[in-house]
Amino acid sequence: MAGISAGTTAGTSVDGAGPAPMDRPYIVGASFRTADARIRDRLFVEPPAQPEFLAACRDAGLTQLVSLSTCDRVELIGTSTDPERASGTAERRLRSRLEGMSVPESTFYRLYDVDAVAHVFRIASALDSQMIGESQILGQLKDAVQVASDAGMIQGELDRLMQTSFALAKRVRSTTRIGEGAVSAAAAAVKVAQDLHGTMARCRALLIGLGETGGLIAEQFQRAGIGVLDLTGPSRRTEREAARRGLTYQDYEKLDRALAHSDIVITAAGRGRYLLDSDSVTKALEARRSKPILLIDAGIPLDIDPAVDTLPDAFLYTMEDIERLAEKGQLDRKAEAAEAAAMVDSALIDWRRSQAEREGVPGLIALREQFDRLREDVLNRHPSADAAEATRLLVNRILHEPSETLRAIASEGGAADLRDTITVNRVLERLFALRIQDERSDTE
Repeated sequence: MAGISAGTTAGTSVDGAGPAPMDRPYIVGASFRTADARIRDRLFVEPPAQPEFLAACRDAGLTQLVSLSTCDRVELIGTSTDPERASGTAERRLRSRLEGMSVPESTFYRLYDVDAVAHVFRIASALDSQMIGESQILGQLKDAVQVASDAGMIQGELDRLMQTSFALAKRVRSTTRIGEGAVSAAAAAVKVAQDLHGTMARCRALLIGLGETGGLIAEQFQRAGIGVLDLTGPSRRTEREAARRGLTYQDYEKLDRALAHSDIVITAAGRGRYLLDSDSVTKALEARRSKPILLIDAGIPLDIDPAVDTLPDAFLYTMEDIERLAEKGQLDRKAEAAEAAAMVDSALIDWRRSQAEREGVPGLIALREQFDRLREDVLNRHPSADAAEATRLLVNRILHEPSETLRAIASEGGAADLRDTITVNRVLERLFALRIQDERSDTE
């Protein structure tokens, strides 16, 4: 299957037969919108395993590829002269990681061309995150690009797309306050905890799951001086993540004991089933002798049974509750997000304009080559012709094929053919600065 993409840009094909096809962007992925955490956990490629994973993709024919794995999304971003075929190969590489699992058909999505570019722009600008404006995703995307670069799997169109995304994300961060909104929601969660428990230094918090929104809230608790922050969860990666983040790991099999020791519980698993219910929280409260527990559910879908909120001394907040408490920040974030989205749209227009300009280059090259061939043919056939005769013959040769084609279109006479003729006339006017008289218009 080698040869799905050879990193082609505008120019002439290898055999010289004409313009080489340009690489086009594509994306294959699954995110928190299409796949639960159980599936995302299986798809996730650990950082140390990324080079080997990319090498396997390269062996399958995917020569230009970035592998992005986060808690909330796993995506393969690539370019190819045949993106439909390449995306099929990419999806098969991802599905192979789910062998033995029952996976809904809607788990994976594929995006091409402008849709793929827009998606990358929105990811880099934190507009496609669970918590709009969170700052982690840009760093994760940059790390993924670096790994791809080290593997020799990013150049040309793909590199241009990524560098443009980074520049856009920097402009969004520097000219809007979108990141402040994400912080305001997390800060609101800390304020609730302080109102309930007082100083954070005497509190112990437990983060369940690896979702990025929960991680952002946990980071805010660390900044507020939380005494102890533990990490647990059903994912196989939790213990390694705890070591990486410098947190205390708690065995998920002993969750009841960890709950009993926690003043604050933040859930961020989103596995599609409740991790905590009334029975488990009641046991924890009994062990704590009814000392209150603040529970913040940042899971998508929810991790905590809403019935927990009816228990005495259990204070349950969903992200919607937190957003309401940070209402001003939420409204500000919506305004900032709208401004950031407008910047993404503007960048997308610039990208499409640049792409159109670059796609026009092969046509001009082919046209020049065709004219040169015609010129050589005229000179070879009429070696004794003077300049006036030679140029007249050349003009006739150049216009012969276009003239025959236009006459054929006009003679067929259908409405579609008429539209084609009008389009050709408009293009010729723009290309050669002509003023073409419309024969249908009234003459003076």
